Order: sequence, then structure tokens, then C-alpha cells
Amino acid sequence: MTPIERIKKLRQETGLSMVLIKEAVEKEHDYESALTYLKQFRQEDVHDQVGKKGMVVVKAKDDTAILYEVNAMTDFVQTHPAFISFVESLGYVLMENPKTSLGTVMSLEMRDTTVDDQRIQLETLIGEHVKINRFESVVKSASQHFGMYQHYNHKSVTVVILDGGDETHANTIAKQITALGTLYPKWKQTVIDQILASALLGTDQTVGDYLIEAKATLVYTSRYELGETMTEHLSCSLLNKKACHIA
Repeated sequence: MTPIERIKKLRQETGLSMVLIKEAVEKEHDYESALTYLKQFRQEDVHDQVGKKGMVVVKAKDDTAILYEVNAMTDFVQTHPAFISFVESLGYVLMENPKTSLGTVMSLEMRDTTVDDQRIQLETLIGEHVKINRFESVVKSASQHFGMYQHYNHKSVTVVILDGGDETHANTIAKQITALGTLYPKWKQTVIDQILASALLGTDQTVGDYLIEAKATLVYTSRYELGETMTEHLSCSLLNKKACHIA
């Protein structure tokens, strides 16, 4: 059994943090001895709780866009080359498998192994638990335009679909929706109404007027905020106001 195989099996067997498991594998050179070493620790240690740090990312290829979130414990991971590389590679895997689910993504091929094997290796390297928290795929028609905006610190991303206009218009709307932050339905004002009535990137022009000028219609938007709860996630179809919801 290789060290990585021992780490993976011990992780599944004990539920302890990667920090403790790596320590056990380094101290003990066979599985049984490492397992005995780990039994002195309680089943759930505080270091194993997944934090709200990490990255949210949006990528697009042809008529498919992917939004996804990978979580860890500290802000440190945002600058760690191994974490960045894992997140980047995961994006390509998701793009090639847009209909996958959280239940199956771990078994997909990644760098000649699996996503889960790569995740475990990353945990061993950085000493933090890593979790693929969520992802979604968004599909447009060939005549529509994707707009995307990703905040520089990977804490917020947005994708939109426009009918009409062009990619520049779509990217501008995506940036606007990212800048608005978390939106909730209000009395006599839906989330869609708030978006359309908002002043475009600090100008006097509303988003609604900008779209009219561009001869464009906002068909769909989805925004991920790092660490948000599912009651805060914005997902809107503007062709049907009832389909705009906090999912």
C-alpha cells in the first residue's frame, strides 16, 4: 500500500483531519500501526471542519459555462500554487462533464488518477481539509452571449446570458450583478426589478435602460459568493419572473 493509499484509507476509516493522518503516516510505516496511533484521537477534531475560505470560479467554453466553489480552512489557500492548480484542473474536468453531480465528480479522471485522489494529495500537501462544495452548469443557445465576471480575490463570480447585444454588454451586466452583492426579494420589488433598476456601475443609467439601448434581453444570471448559504444564492431567469429565486 502506497502512502497516498494509506492516507486515503485512514481518512475514510477514522474521519480525522489530514494533519493528524499525515502525522500518523510519517510516524508509522504500516497501515495498522498508523491506525493504532490515530485511535488516541477523537473521531472528529476541530481541524477537520471545512471553512468558508477558498475560491469560487466561473469558466465557459462554447455554449456551456460552469460555476463552482472549492472550500478550505484559511485564506492561505488562495495563494498556494497547489490549491490554485487543483481548482484550475477541476474546472476543466467539470467543463468536460457538465452533467455530473457532487455524488459522482470525485470518481472522474483528473491528471491520470481521480478527482478524489488529487484532492487527498492536496490535503496532505497543504495540511487543510478541501471540499468541492457545489457547482452548476449553464447552457446557452448559439445565438446568445455569455457574460462573466470574476472578482480578483475569487470571492464572487457571476454568469449571465443575453439575447441580443454582444459579449461586451453581457460582461458589463455580469460585473454589475457581482457589484450589487446579495439581493433578496422586497415588497413590490423582485430581485429582477432591483437588478434592472440599479445604476449601472456608478453611472446615471439604469441596467434596464442599458439593455434597451443595446437591444438586448437578460435571459439568465447566477452568482456565487464564497461561503454563502444556499438561502443566499442568486439564480434568476428573466424570461419568467417566477423563476428568479434565491435557491
